[in-house]
Amino acid sequence: MSVEFRLFGEVEALVNGQRLDVGHARQRCVLASMLVDVNRPVSVDQLVDRVWADQPPSRARNALAGYLSRLRALLAGGNVAITRGPAGYTLTADRDRVDLHLFRRMADAARAAAEPGEATTRFQQALALWRGDPFSGMETPWFADMRNALVAERLSVFLDRNDVALQAGRHTEIIAELESALHAHPLDERLAGQTMLAQFRSGRQADALDLYRRTRERLIDELGVDPSPVLRDVHRQILDADATPPPRPPVKTVARPVGRPANLPRRPTSFIGRADQLAAVTAAVMDGPLITLTGVGGVGKTRLALEVAERAHSHFADGASVCELAPVADGATLGQTVAAGLGLQERPGLGVEGTVIEHLREHNLLLLVDNCEHVLDSAAGFIDRVTRDCPRVTVLATSREPLAVAGERVIPVAPLPDHEATALFADRAKAGRPDFDLDAEPVGAVAEICRRLDGVPLAIELAAARTRMMNSLDIARRLDGLRLLSGNARGGHPRHQSVTATIDWSYRLLAEREQALFDRLSVFAGSFDLEAAHGVCADDGDSELDTLELLSGLVDKSMVTIRGGPAVTRYAVLETLRAYGRDRLQDRGLREHYETRHALYFVDLIERGATGVRGPDEKAWIERLAPTAGTTVTSPDTENIRVAFDRVLADGDTDSVMRMVASVCELMQMRVGYTSTDWVDRAIGVADPGHRLFAEVIGVAARKAWVLGEFAEARALALRAAGRTPAPGHTYLGYPGDVPADTAVSEGDPDTALRYYQAQIGTAKAAGDLSRLVWVLYQITVAHDARGEPKAGLPAAQEAMRAARTTQNPSTLAMACCAMGRCLKNTDPDRALAYLDEAIGHAGPVQNNWLTGIARMEAAATRTMHADPAEVAPEFIEVLDHWAKAGPGTGSQHWFAIRFVAKLLERLGAAEEAAALHRAFAAAGQESARGDGVVDDRGAPTALTGAQALALARSTLRRFCGS
Repeated sequence: MSVEFRLFGEVEALVNGQRLDVGHARQRCVLASMLVDVNRPVSVDQLVDRVWADQPPSRARNALAGYLSRLRALLAGGNVAITRGPAGYTLTADRDRVDLHLFRRMADAARAAAEPGEATTRFQQALALWRGDPFSGMETPWFADMRNALVAERLSVFLDRNDVALQAGRHTEIIAELESALHAHPLDERLAGQTMLAQFRSGRQADALDLYRRTRERLIDELGVDPSPVLRDVHRQILDADATPPPRPPVKTVARPVGRPANLPRRPTSFIGRADQLAAVTAAVMDGPLITLTGVGGVGKTRLALEVAERAHSHFADGASVCELAPVADGATLGQTVAAGLGLQERPGLGVEGTVIEHLREHNLLLLVDNCEHVLDSAAGFIDRVTRDCPRVTVLATSREPLAVAGERVIPVAPLPDHEATALFADRAKAGRPDFDLDAEPVGAVAEICRRLDGVPLAIELAAARTRMMNSLDIARRLDGLRLLSGNARGGHPRHQSVTATIDWSYRLLAEREQALFDRLSVFAGSFDLEAAHGVCADDGDSELDTLELLSGLVDKSMVTIRGGPAVTRYAVLETLRAYGRDRLQDRGLREHYETRHALYFVDLIERGATGVRGPDEKAWIERLAPTAGTTVTSPDTENIRVAFDRVLADGDTDSVMRMVASVCELMQMRVGYTSTDWVDRAIGVADPGHRLFAEVIGVAARKAWVLGEFAEARALALRAAGRTPAPGHTYLGYPGDVPADTAVSEGDPDTALRYYQAQIGTAKAAGDLSRLVWVLYQITVAHDARGEPKAGLPAAQEAMRAARTTQNPSTLAMACCAMGRCLKNTDPDRALAYLDEAIGHAGPVQNNWLTGIARMEAAATRTMHADPAEVAPEFIEVLDHWAKAGPGTGSQHWFAIRFVAKLLERLGAAEEAAALHRAFAAAGQESARGDGVVDDRGAPTALTGAQALALARSTLRRFCGS
């Protein structure tokens, strides 16, 4: 069976020439992602990012595994395999059976062809593979970036084809294509020059001259520049009627591959990863006069630049040359260094730099200028002259900050992703210890090393070198400081002999105030925004704009990285840089001071957030503090909050500890983030009964225990409050007295809960606390529903709706809608479902996973009574999965769901399974068991545990999903 793949245009697979249905859009995205990296492993994280970007579903990994399994089955029988290894999934196939890779191989063969006519034919064959823009219909950021890079790559091939076609005298064959392409790229001077030559050689001199006039006017009007010397040269040739024999191509000359240029150094180690970026930078080199690779020291800018030069040098008639600026101590001697790198002697009357410029003006060359940051002004001035005066030279520069000259295209070089970092560690470790086996190392140790070193190649290589003396687990245990990361190969530049030396090199280039801010930023445990940087690190009297200016300088110099945020820009410092900054703070005796400032800032922030989520601005606060709540609360500031809590707890600052814990109920727990708040339990041990927030802290801890199904613990905690209640307006969920009432409902005694919450109505109204009032009325509807009379709660639900509309708070509105849906589910199911859908609409955008789950569960329960029960089975599986995010074990909402599932199974005829679920419910103390069902050897019903009940519910529901 012959299988071909097409990525140009719509993604397709063809088996023996016939199109294969490869599934829906997401599955095609997975296939395309694998084909781009055919025969190379792609990590699960990479695939999730490519397919879903920053909005993956809650079970993205499971969905991904399903897509790959179906693709594996579809493609079975051909020479195609999808396998999984330590580094990720690999799709193995003949690269020439994928149009993208065939296109690249054919383009390379065309560039290597000796004769222009042969090269033209080969280029034509490569271009004929394009059926349209790549990955048609796939719009995630990764696919959009890849599409743009490939379109640029195609344009480069198209322009190279034009050059050789003009050399071969085939201008009449391509002139129509050239004129059409120029409409799409009217400012491309290389294309304009090619079109002018083709028109002139076709006897259309007037058209060629008119095209030059229009192009010149457009360049001046839109870019404010005159035509380049190359385009002016073509114009002059046409005016002089001197276009035969054909002149050199306007920008790039396609030549036979030359041998390795004398000063393009051999790389003694293999190049790991960065395939996408290597292709993108290579395409950029083909298209622009100046490309600058920026990034933190040790991230691999030089190595990437050398690999690009290796790949691209055959496209330049005079190859590639490298100028290494690291040894240059004074920018005034830069010209001599470049001249020496090019093997030039100063010409009389020109000066050193003039000699270099005159030499480059006559050559078609890729010039790699490495390590510009410490002589930035001099390097920028020199490179600016080259790009302006040497039209056939392309400069590829590396620097820790941009050069800021006209025409510069800046490409940041990021640390390696996890799977590539792991592969690099294994490769370098094996070089020093041939018996090194990644699979034999302690599980997760190498991944932990790479994670803590932020994927920075230099740091990873230095750590890997230590495998000669210790295993990876020993290395991971010793990474707290930077001393271990030293001792690179002899002969390297001193700054590459240790991570500390590399950072020193960058640190010394900072201004004094930039150094101070960099040191202070090391107290952040994760990313941070401008407000936090200013609040924690600013000097007295500094404005936020002062902090922004200093922070911008650190970003420009690659000491701080920018990370996208849902609402505001966020920044981060790599872990190795943070360790260096902490050492500097320690040396200055300032570490404790700024760690305390950091902790107190986040104590204040979480308190402000707890107040903010109760008002109309709930969404903004959730995006900042809990945007991906679920099994764990992983907000942008999660680690900062944890570190702040640890700090105030260690300092014995009980007031700050209790302020933080009292703030998490509505802020985090309603987002279903219970398992991440282990510090709530730690706070209980130091909680001061005399503190003003003692009742709130007890209420938060008791609520957590109730949600996790730990009812005895929940009651015991609530009793510690001794009847005390939170101050009005601080929380509506963290009342200790609520927890025994809610437990009573779970255990089959709704009357106790009803009496309690009815007594709370007057208190909430007297305090003017509308959010608390809505919560109380909501719980009254829960109690009526548990009594089997949901409609009796309708007056409470209606009052809750009126109060919620006044608050304009999304979660409060969702709560009221859930109450209305619950009360109407028996008598008016259509209205009930409408209210429940509205609840999801309010709760979803603010990540209120608690109320989203309630609404989905009540909607499924409503459909159980009024729709085809078989259609409801998949909904309940999703509900059970949703509540699994709340934490380990069988939580309170799991038991509510199990009760609903039992009723559904009764309708589906699964009486035995329904009875087993009822018995499990009763055994957990939920309500009295029914008398029917399986019995043990002594005649007593056998009850399932919570985990067994959930497994039975899921497996039975799955039986009915397709029926």
